[in-house]
Amino acid sequence: MKKRIGIIGGGAAGLFAACQLKRLKGAGDIEVTLIEKNSIPGKKLILTGHGRCNITNRKEVNRLKEGYHDADKFLYPALKEFGPEDTVSFFENGIGLKVKEEENNRIFPVCDSAVTVRDRLVSYISDSTKTVCDAVVKDIRKTNGFEVDTSKGKFTFDQVILSCGGMSFPKTGSTGDSYRFAEELGHTVAPARGALAPLKAEGKDKSFCKSLSGVTVNAGVSLFSEGRKAASKEGGVLFADFGLTGPAIMEISREVPKDIRGKDVYIELDLVPSMKDEEFEKELLDLIGKHADTKITTLLSGFVPQSAATEIAARAGAEGLYAQGFTKENRKNVCRETKHLRICLAEAPDINTAYVTRGGVSLKEVDRKTMESKIVPGLYIIGEALDIDGISGGYNLQACMSEAYLASKNILSSD
Repeated sequence: MKKRIGIIGGGAAGLFAACQLKRLKGAGDIEVTLIEKNSIPGKKLILTGHGRCNITNRKEVNRLKEGYHDADKFLYPALKEFGPEDTVSFFENGIGLKVKEEENNRIFPVCDSAVTVRDRLVSYISDSTKTVCDAVVKDIRKTNGFEVDTSKGKFTFDQVILSCGGMSFPKTGSTGDSYRFAEELGHTVAPARGALAPLKAEGKDKSFCKSLSGVTVNAGVSLFSEGRKAASKEGGVLFADFGLTGPAIMEISREVPKDIRGKDVYIELDLVPSMKDEEFEKELLDLIGKHADTKITTLLSGFVPQSAATEIAARAGAEGLYAQGFTKENRKNVCRETKHLRICLAEAPDINTAYVTRGGVSLKEVDRKTMESKIVPGLYIIGEALDIDGISGGYNLQACMSEAYLASKNILSSD
């Protein structure tokens, strides 16, 4: 009899699993069914890389794993067995999509189209996988195998890959189904929260950010919570009408407490991270001495964009002032607002607009060498269902691909 394999969820992880099962099966006698709640698989996949699909990141595996926070050791075996070069090879030779490398080792398809990536993946598995769309899974029960009850009938499988995502961008179908099924099957699930998300500012700080909407700076970013520095990062920051976004902000967002109501939680920006406080103040003092008839905003624009210089000066109470007559207090205030610009946060990251989910099935309950549950034999858990979130730059899709490879390999080798 054919081995019946069910893939629950047709997002990136589920599609990759179906691809790996086809690629690896050889003469294996299997029957693969992918069950998807949407009308077509890969609805969330087409949003990745701002619609361009950042497939992977071509860093060496020992460096790549550092982008997965506390899950680095758990993911290492998967990344080692199926890493970025394997992903590039599959995309170019398996589904016929040439790729290109951009800044910071990020890999994109030459076509710059996540829709094309999704369509090629769906086409690749069309002759090896029965895809059942518009099928809402109601229940997964462990029997001798697995019974899966859906809005389109009941299915029986020998093994199941749970890959129906996290909770970010719920409009794409990521509504926490993986967590419910995993808990019902006996797993522990860490509460979901937004990661790789923009941050909303509060009150006057929101107005400040709005006045600079569209301005990008390279900054040191520190997150403070109740007087304690919780995290720090240097990178691109984009001011927006609502607050802050950009690579550095998105990366640090996972560390914002889940509930910040009534708490003192803020982002501190160092807009001149290449200089220490005393170095910046000395440089500014030297400029003031040499250019007495120059506006302070003009001098400051040598360090930050002109629009930012204007708003910083206004925030420091030095708007319109010239270097001549600039007091020590004026200088201290400008230095503070440039090197320690405080933006108070209005709320924790909104999971509805977060690109990935922090939280999910406990990694202690999953075999990192196979992706098989340690609690439910025959159940494999991959993708955002797991308590894994990577930084931006191709990390999260690579994790899905690597996990899908291990799960597929183990399923095909098991009795």
